[in-house]
Amino acid sequence: MIRKLVLPLLMLTLMLWVVGCSTGPSQNDVTETPNIEEEFGGYLPTSESPGFGDTELLAEDEAETEVQDDMLSEPAVAALVEDPESGMFHFRAVWGQLRYDSTVTKVTDWTGTLTISRGAIIIRKTIKFELGQDYIPTRTDRQLLEWVSYTTVHHDGVAVDLFVPPALPTYDTTIVEDVDTAGNPIEIVVVDTIPPDMTPVTVAFETGPYSRTFSLAELAALDTIVYLEDSSAVAIHGNQMFRLACPRGFVAGAWGVDSTGQGVFRGRWMSQHGYIQGYLNGQYGVNDDGERVLYGKWINRSGRFEGLLAGTYDPYPNTRANGNALRRAGGWFKARIFDANENVIGAMKGHYKSAPYFRGGFFQGRWKLFCDEPAPTGFEYDDGMDSI
Repeated sequence: MIRKLVLPLLMLTLMLWVVGCSTGPSQNDVTETPNIEEEFGGYLPTSESPGFGDTELLAEDEAETEVQDDMLSEPAVAALVEDPESGMFHFRAVWGQLRYDSTVTKVTDWTGTLTISRGAIIIRKTIKFELGQDYIPTRTDRQLLEWVSYTTVHHDGVAVDLFVPPALPTYDTTIVEDVDTAGNPIEIVVVDTIPPDMTPVTVAFETGPYSRTFSLAELAALDTIVYLEDSSAVAIHGNQMFRLACPRGFVAGAWGVDSTGQGVFRGRWMSQHGYIQGYLNGQYGVNDDGERVLYGKWINRSGRFEGLLAGTYDPYPNTRANGNALRRAGGWFKARIFDANENVIGAMKGHYKSAPYFRGGFFQGRWKLFCDEPAPTGFEYDDGMDSI
């Protein structure tokens, strides 16, 4: 009888030891089931396949081409870029059909310019430029960027950095010949202080279909989409950059309703210079309490978990819209960013336009992480997301 109990007792002891040493279920043991009625929409702080396994999303990486701007080889421009007192801004503009639309056959000429009244423009990326059709002409003026662009079913765009010289006085030194009390010729050095140029710096975006001029204060928290009468649109975003800044950047992608009627969004997570750093994926809808909610997840380019998203959205007022029109309507969204321990670490805000079956809808916006930042100097600053 004793011999028969030895093996079962040994097995039980081993099982209890294994359970006692366990730290809980691994990430691989937990199944993620998105549901807007669940906490964080059912999303978990787990890693994913790159781009959430979406080949179309990953293909967006190839649609944005980094540019090596020859202007950086000019000593005066290089000095401005390296000057720690220079103001720095990022400006991103895309124009045309913000989401692919195969029904568009009309060619729109978006050839245009970006001009800064004082400082320098450095082109960082072109967006969806077609080889042999769209291009950046050779640059000869640090304050002017030109492009040639035509769109039909999709969009083009540019991403640039703007550098503004500090508003400091300059000194004009002259030598005046004179004589001293003994009648000997002498030279007197005269230094005239020239006040700094305090004329407000402006940035002008000009194309045939749409043009607008921005102040630096607007660039510091720029987040706008303008819809034109021919169904095309212009999305313009900007932020003020700091050399020791908290991470911040932009988001853009697809927003709409899938075949099951569920609201979904998926897109790219970009740095403050417009470079793709990762991806976001999520769902939105009206929960059982009648609240408009959105939830999602942010991962880096390799698929590693970076943050959970939880927030809300709302269509722009349209008292004449019927049910179907509201499903296609545009609106705004905002969300907080949480770490794996559900601590708030940042915020995200932007605009969207919905479409059925996840075709034709899009979103554009900005994000920032919360941390200690250097106090802004030299420019009025408002990142536009402090109220979240």
